[in-house]
Amino acid sequence: MADTVKEIELKKISPSKLNPRLEVNIERLNELAESIKEVGLLEPIIVRPLANGFEVVVGERRYRASQQAGLEKIPAIVRDYSDDEVVELNLIENVQREDLSAVEKGKVCKYLLGNCPDKFPSQTALAKKIGVSGDTVSLWLRTVEVVPKEAQKYVAPSTISGDVPEGKIDYLTAVKVGRAVEEPEKRVEIIRKLAEKRLPSKERTEVIKQVALKPEKPIDEIIEEVAKAPYEMQFSASDKEPLLQGTKTQTSRIDAPAPKVKAGAIVRATIWEPHVADLRITSVERKKLRYFDEEDAKREGGCTLEEFRKRWKKTNGEWDENQLVYVLHFEKLK
Repeated sequence: MADTVKEIELKKISPSKLNPRLEVNIERLNELAESIKEVGLLEPIIVRPLANGFEVVVGERRYRASQQAGLEKIPAIVRDYSDDEVVELNLIENVQREDLSAVEKGKVCKYLLGNCPDKFPSQTALAKKIGVSGDTVSLWLRTVEVVPKEAQKYVAPSTISGDVPEGKIDYLTAVKVGRAVEEPEKRVEIIRKLAEKRLPSKERTEVIKQVALKPEKPIDEIIEEVAKAPYEMQFSASDKEPLLQGTKTQTSRIDAPAPKVKAGAIVRATIWEPHVADLRITSVERKKLRYFDEEDAKREGGCTLEEFRKRWKKTNGEWDENQLVYVLHFEKLK
């Protein structure tokens, strides 16, 4: 039998006490409220009956936006759910549709594993149910364990684009801090300051490493030192001699260069060992592989164009003539 949609007075509906979300995106909530003012709530929420009314099960954001829009009644589907079923539904809905942070997901996973051992006897069983890997569930749980409560608000939701909003850090960085730094107070401080500074990934990792090695040193001082240090550019072992001889004067890469890699910058060439050579970036350009010629190949380390193509395939996969790449030109400092 199909579910029946009922019009229920908003004042009889209460928010879920089991919703895992720690924060609500106010901007998106405002946008939804404006839409609801214009056309109404098109998709019903799901509620469960209580002794004196109803409680939201799925659709917390739609419920709040409807309140904000000034509606008196909204469409809803009434179903009976246990607390465990509500938590499970919230997690699955948010993993598949609206992003929660790793902390929020970890808390829900911890609840399900602790309160529903028959249904979820292991992390693997839970991961299969919600459609992620066992390693992912393990990382979510680890985030809850090692990130202090005071710092959990700085952990960003995971998104398809991988973008991290201002004032946040990705959960993998937060876990690195938790594993490397023992003192809870210092964990909170470094997570907060890394969220404020928005350093590149390599620099964040180096800051965490230095804080762990030099616990007596002020964090701001460490961040400043790391931010000012030359960027380390990785090369393959076959590049070492051409770099030292100064015959390799450019490198071509698919990924955009780091902010520090720009004309006039000094970077450090590394080949699985520290500081092979210092290089001055002379220019950065972008072009398709089809426009590479023998001169480009020569600057890549004294090879022919055919040899360069073979090296490219070994490192980056097929040679696609339409592939746009970043070409970094540099010179070796004496």
